[in-house]
Amino acid sequence: MTLAVLLLRGAFRQYPLLLAYCGIELAIVIGEGLAFNSAGMKSALYRYVYWSGDLLHDLMLFLLVITLTYKTLEGSPLRPATSRMLTVIAVGAVALPFVLYHPYFTGRWFRHTSQLLSLGAAFLNLLLWTAIIGTKKRDPQLLMVSAGVGIAVTGLAIYYGLLQFMSSDAVRWLPDLFHGMTHVAGIAIWCWAFRPAFGRRRVADPPGQPVAGQV
Repeated sequence: MTLAVLLLRGAFRQYPLLLAYCGIELAIVIGEGLAFNSAGMKSALYRYVYWSGDLLHDLMLFLLVITLTYKTLEGSPLRPATSRMLTVIAVGAVALPFVLYHPYFTGRWFRHTSQLLSLGAAFLNLLLWTAIIGTKKRDPQLLMVSAGVGIAVTGLAIYYGLLQFMSSDAVRWLPDLFHGMTHVAGIAIWCWAFRPAFGRRRVADPPGQPVAGQV
């Protein structure tokens, strides 16, 4: 909620998908709570709501990496070609689970689809940072937002990898803890990027301008 409040101060105009991510996170929490209270954790309803929310969360992170890459390349001659490539990747990522995995909308389908999206987002994160490194004029706020997304998607990809080896009840808490820590770390970086003091500093000291007191 803190991130949503900070975004609503004005930054949501530059990062509308990040605000949508906050709204979906809130909806997931509410939906899981209602399913738990009405049917219990072991019910088919709760499992469906849980996996649907997990998939939506991973899809939003995937789309965030794509939109940030597009935003980073603003003014670059590579932007049109990269935009077409990102569109193909996005359509492919959404369609591929329906080709590779069936039956649809089962626990197995949701799990494999989320894993596919997380791996795709981690790969696209490398493309995002390649674009950032190749950009001469770098927006500090965009850098921090990209860092938060990078931690979130990389942590998610590692989490699904750890689950392959730590799926038993005795050690399942380890990948869950890692996932929770990287998720919180990503949100903390986003909150830092949108804090009011950071925004005022960016206005007061635009890139390329001398700081007061310097010659």
